[in-house]
Amino acid sequence: MSAQGRIVLDVRGLTIGLAHAGRARPLVDDLSFEVAEGEMLAFVGESGSGKSLTAAAIFGLLPFGVRRLAGSIHLHDTVLTALPEPALRARRGRDMGLVFQNPLTALNPSRGIRAQIAETYRVHRGGTRRAAQKRLRALLTEVGLAHAADGPETYPHQLSGGMRQRAMIAMALVCDPTLLIADEPTTALDVVVQAQILDLLARLRRERGLAVVFITHDLALAASRADRILVLYAGRGIEEGRAADFFEAPRHPYSRALRDAVPPLHGHGGRLAEIPGLPPGPGALPAGCRFAPRCPNARDDCRQNEPAMRRTEPRFACFHPCPEAP
Repeated sequence: MSAQGRIVLDVRGLTIGLAHAGRARPLVDDLSFEVAEGEMLAFVGESGSGKSLTAAAIFGLLPFGVRRLAGSIHLHDTVLTALPEPALRARRGRDMGLVFQNPLTALNPSRGIRAQIAETYRVHRGGTRRAAQKRLRALLTEVGLAHAADGPETYPHQLSGGMRQRAMIAMALVCDPTLLIADEPTTALDVVVQAQILDLLARLRRERGLAVVFITHDLALAASRADRILVLYAGRGIEEGRAADFFEAPRHPYSRALRDAVPPLHGHGGRLAEIPGLPPGPGALPAGCRFAPRCPNARDDCRQNEPAMRRTEPRFACFHPCPEAP
């Protein structure tokens, strides 16, 4: 659990799934976590583990046919899961911002970036056009897009991938939210621009006390940039702890396998480590531990019962964890 300042986001027992003909099929199952002011929590795990779906649930933007089956989501003292849609819509963009994975598809191609960002500000904060432009100019300068603050309007297709992502960050932050969710914001960027975007996020959360949920497939980025890491597998949280401990000595066998699959920086050839098999689909979950069919530590009790996440540090959900030593 977080050991920093005031808790901004508190998720308890979140279960998301498909409900049809009286039957529920969980896609995210009994997930709990919290994020404090100035803290970055990274979600890691294979595709389909529930990372982006959890982010969508926080914003109330679940895909058609998918809904929250149980659990609660608190933003400060507000229970987001108890709000009607109009009240929740007012929170999006104002109290919590979202940076999408692909800014080219997230931004409106027919409108300039200044118009899009200013519209977000005026919808949620009101005020005059002049006040919106003043806020816009200061924010574009802050995110490294000062050249787009004046002159002819700049459209998304006229910007590079890194600049579009900066524009998305500006739009997410224009109303000074306390929570930012960044869904793989550096996937399509080269390593230099990746570093610039992550440096920007680090500075903003340090200066503003911004709470950040960072979704990524890049374990090295998560370990080097986040304060804590939450490992998800087949919709379940299976390990949570300090990012520094993730590469040092992850306890869950899946976390250890993820770490070992990262190619070494100074390799000497040879076969890369891999995790055998595939994650189970939502309609084919095994009995007991969901990772048991792929786990080298699995025993009979793992195949019969699903382990619960430990309440004390280190937090992991495993009957037969890896040793504390690397």
